[in-house]
Amino acid sequence: MKNIAKKANTMYLLEKYNIKATKKFGQNFLIDLNVIQKIVACTPIDQQTCVIEIGPGIGALTEQLSYQAGHVVSYEIDTRLKDVLNESLSECLNVDIIFQDFLTVDLKKIVADYKKQYTKVSIVANLPYYITSDILEHIITSQADIDSLHVMVQKEVALKLTDPSYRSPLTLMIESVGKSSLDMTISQNVFSPAPRVDSAILSIVFEKTYNPLLTKVLKCAFTQKRKTIYNNLKSLFLDKTEEILNACDIDLKKRPEELKIEDYQKLTHYL
Repeated sequence: MKNIAKKANTMYLLEKYNIKATKKFGQNFLIDLNVIQKIVACTPIDQQTCVIEIGPGIGALTEQLSYQAGHVVSYEIDTRLKDVLNESLSECLNVDIIFQDFLTVDLKKIVADYKKQYTKVSIVANLPYYITSDILEHIITSQADIDSLHVMVQKEVALKLTDPSYRSPLTLMIESVGKSSLDMTISQNVFSPAPRVDSAILSIVFEKTYNPLLTKVLKCAFTQKRKTIYNNLKSLFLDKTEEILNACDIDLKKRPEELKIEDYQKLTHYL
């Protein structure tokens, strides 16, 4: 089927296969072809790119990605969508649909395999809002050789993750591997059913490999945000905490959100 994202085509497929969006999987179907084409235009994909998509739904974004990319691999957790995707993407010969929870995927391994055939690997997806942070953390900490990521998330989340003054474990993880940006905003009115909030495209260009030790330091440092960095890190560095913070030139009285990524990277050396 051509132009799945047109409202009439989307409704036809949903009604034919008796598919209703479920809260369980955080489903909201995009019903504006123009918006989907703008999303694809935000991504630097070409015939030398393998795109990994998370949650294709009924294939609206998948279809448009297939026209630009060399190959598209989509991971879908909802097995109800098998028949509808077989029909909607029947003409997209460079698309593979894998019915698996993306959070269980060995991303480093599969990206390494795709890099044997394609110059670039990018992730493009309309992420379920309820699991956005888990998916982003899974991608970043995987150490996979990804070139870029372009995902639709809640506008509020995208604003936080691209605000240099806002620091959380996730924003610091992102900063440790590359640069993030908010590329476009998307009205809630182009979805069915319409979510209660607007969305945005969050992009990350990967420049460095993630250090897994950083996760341990960040999780410990942000255990209680109102406590000082010294108090939070005592469970990790024990009686060496003051000595290590001094060696890193970090004020013991600072709170976790006051530290920069460079401070946390220094701390990883002491694990």
